Order: sequence, then structure tokens, then C-alpha cells
Amino acid sequence: MRSLSLLIICGILITGWGDQAERFSSLQAKEKTNAVEQRTGKKNPTQENVSKFMQAKLDSSKDVLEGLVTEDFDLIEKGTKKMIEMSNATEWQVVEGPIFAQQSAEFRNAAKEVMNYAKKKNVDGASLSYLHLTMTCIACHKQIKKSVVVMK
Repeated sequence: MRSLSLLIICGILITGWGDQAERFSSLQAKEKTNAVEQRTGKKNPTQENVSKFMQAKLDSSKDVLEGLVTEDFDLIEKGTKKMIEMSNATEWQVVEGPIFAQQSAEFRNAAKEVMNYAKKKNVDGASLSYLHLTMTCIACHKQIKKSVVVMK
């Protein structure tokens, strides 16, 4: 039980850190978008749509974390199902290519693993799988940032 508590605390810290990083990244994107808008007089609806989409993904991730902490397996399943559905949406395809396709597949597999453990009402397995799921998000965001830097 002690290790489960430690695991959940780590998950909360990772999610909190990811939330802050997402906000910082979002602020940077908004600043860049505002600069482009000022120069061109045009808005970038794509960036705005991606930001809204990623916020919805983060909200689903928070549902999963809440479900893990409260052992609400229905909430865990609901959150992971939404994340899997979102990963199949066209808005998800921010970057094309084999690396991004592989990362998307890893994300979906990790989300399915969380869901499978939730169906079995195994909070320890779901918690570990959730940490793996979170790490796939972080790895993908790092890769996308590298891609954006290379494209510039």
C-alpha cells in the first residue's frame, strides 16, 4: 500500500509538472501567434484549435488521475476512452511522419493498458500504466518541440 501511495504521489507531481509545462508552452505559442497576427493581420485558427484539443486531452488525463486516486474505475475508463478517441482524431495529427505515428501508437497502447486494468479493478496496474501513458505524452511533446525548432 505504501508503494501505491508513493506511485500516486509521483503521478500527481508529474501531471502537475506537465500541466505547468503545457501552460508555459501554451503561453509561448500564444506569444508567437500574437506576433504573427500583428505582422500579418491574420489569426492562426490551427494553433488555436490544437491548443483547445490538447487542453481537452489534458482534462481527460486529469479524470484518469482522479479516478486512480479515488479508485473510481468508471472514471478511469471514461478518461482513457476519451483519450483513445482523441488520438484517432485528425486534430491529433500535429506532425506527420513515422516517429509521430510510432508515438501515437505507443500512447494508444498505454491508454488501452490503463483501461484494461481499470476493467479488472486493478488500481496498482492502472496506476503504473498511467505513469507510462504520461511518459508517452512527455516524450511526444519533446519530439514535437524538436521538430518545430528544426522546421524554423
